[in-house]
Amino acid sequence: MSSSFQRKLDLLDHIPRYPQKISTRQLLERLESNGHEYLIIRKVQRDLESLEKLGLFGLEVDKRSKPYGWSINLNWKKLNISLMDANSALAFSTLQEVANELLPESTLDDLSAYFIKAQTIIESEKSPLISHWKRSVALISSNNPVSLPMPDKHALSEIKQAIFHKKQISANLKRYLVSNQDPIWKSYKKINPLGLVQRENVMTLVCSFGSFHQKVYKFPIAFIKNVEVSDKSCIPPADYDFEKIKQSYFASNSTSNEISLSLLIRKDSPFILSNGKFNHDQTIVETEQVEMVKINATVSDTPKLKAFLRGMGNTIEVLEPLYLREYFKELALSLLKKYG
Repeated sequence: MSSSFQRKLDLLDHIPRYPQKISTRQLLERLESNGHEYLIIRKVQRDLESLEKLGLFGLEVDKRSKPYGWSINLNWKKLNISLMDANSALAFSTLQEVANELLPESTLDDLSAYFIKAQTIIESEKSPLISHWKRSVALISSNNPVSLPMPDKHALSEIKQAIFHKKQISANLKRYLVSNQDPIWKSYKKINPLGLVQRENVMTLVCSFGSFHQKVYKFPIAFIKNVEVSDKSCIPPADYDFEKIKQSYFASNSTSNEISLSLLIRKDSPFILSNGKFNHDQTIVETEQVEMVKINATVSDTPKLKAFLRGMGNTIEVLEPLYLREYFKELALSLLKKYG
């Protein structure tokens, strides 16, 4: 952290809420007592003026008489960095863990001071419960056995900026235009960046092209490079609705077909040991096989269901529906043929 930045943080710590106030000379003396060296009053004055100009901290100066008095507006609603408490620090620290992909750089830059202050508070002995919480709770993304291409950081940054300011972009897009042939990078102008969706560690741009083309496309950020933000406004399709796009992601692996699932499962399987549930109507009953129980539940017939059941391996036996039982029977025979 730069000395200038730290000095401004310390300045804010010493400025009281209105109607109390503090002079520039008093602030200089307090900074010096905090270990800031080689200060002159004009430097402190410039720091105060720059902080006031930012408008982020509710900083005000009373010029009705000298020496001028600095204070924080009594009705200031935004979070003042110098007034951050331990709970707010925990919230900012948690936000920092998940914000990098989903917030524009300009917002992250504005929040950087809050993130730094939050970390300082959490590491302080003044908030042992908060620091204990941080040491006791973790956010861990599931490991993907497949190596995914990393998105171009510059491309993602420019795309977020364009979405934030509602501007078009130009970029090179990786396209599979001819089957059984290698993809090509093709240059496009007047791309309308409509939104970003991250699912299972894959960040995707939702976009359209030009002003007349109404179709919406989705491109993984890893398939985008050489992004430039235009000064032309983004033009979404007439019926574009981002909420529908989000819902399509939720529904992409589902059908309206619900089935009555019945299966045998080992009592020592992770599903049983973790009190797993397929649905709220799930029932579990004992069977004649001491090591097995029978589960009945209403579930949606989706590819994800089959993938989940496959992942349970030999801890289960599908009983119903019959077509699902036949699916696993054919799968088992196919695997036996390959590995037998």
